Amino acid sequence: MRRFYRLILLVLVLAIPAPKSAFAATGEAGFAFLKLGIGARPMGMGSAYVALADDPTAIYWNPAGLAAAEGAQVAVMHNEWIQDFRQEFAAVSRSVGKGTLGLGVSGFYTSELEARDDVGNLTGHFGFNDMAVTVAYAHRLAPQASLGAGAKYIREMIDQESASTVALDLGGRMGIGQTGITLAAAVQNLGGKAKFITETFPLPTTVRAGASLSHGIKGLEGKGALSAELRKSKGDDARFHVGGEFEYKERVALRAGAKFGYDDESLSFGLGLVQKRFHFDYALVPLSSNLGTSHFFSLTARL
Repeated sequence: MRRFYRLILLVLVLAIPAPKSAFAATGEAGFAFLKLGIGARPMGMGSAYVALADDPTAIYWNPAGLAAAEGAQVAVMHNEWIQDFRQEFAAVSRSVGKGTLGLGVSGFYTSELEARDDVGNLTGHFGFNDMAVTVAYAHRLAPQASLGAGAKYIREMIDQESASTVALDLGGRMGIGQTGITLAAAVQNLGGKAKFITETFPLPTTVRAGASLSHGIKGLEGKGALSAELRKSKGDDARFHVGGEFEYKERVALRAGAKFGYDDESLSFGLGLVQKRFHFDYALVPLSSNLGTSHFFSLTARL
């Protein structure tokens, strides 16, 4: 057991230069990987996506947004984070009557880490990985209004020890007539405490509320979208996100966003390419000068 506590210490030491949103310190909310964003499009728009989510990634951002994911769709994402940390996501959604069902799996992991004894001798290697599996459903109350809910199983594993629990997400989304304005809100990671060995910790419950404006721009043969979101996670200060997108002839999209209230992130940029039923998206998220840059790659397809 003493060896295992040294392994945890090593992970925390490795985490010191990383963004605070990715790890939890003692006494803070656990499963902090749940606060990392999903999808290259939303990440390129500053993570201001609670009101725009309309594809399988809505499983993460706002389950009510699944109602706008028409037909059957699938989305996959890979994130090259920092210090050999990686993030993966895959989801599928399908319209069912007046609603949409969705299933998503996300993971956060790194290559094997070295385990050392008190004097620094190498004693072996161990792994670190997080995983969340979410089942969600959105019901269309009216053409522009929907409610959604999701249930998720969450697990974190370090070496041979693990912690797991279940959580609930709730969301709502409503468009305002022909204005192109959408209002939305979501509450994520509702649930009890989880236990890791002998330590218990709460979930990173998060509240999101925001609005978006989408409108055609005939003079430029495209359409644009603006989005803003206020976010409050357990243990964090309230933070503000804004983002914008311009899509030209449903072929190419340019995106940019900004985050306020973070120590390690501020701006983000994105690019999208559309080829019939396929959408390829890329996002670049610069971190503070000593951390590097995070790269998100996504592919969404209509089946």
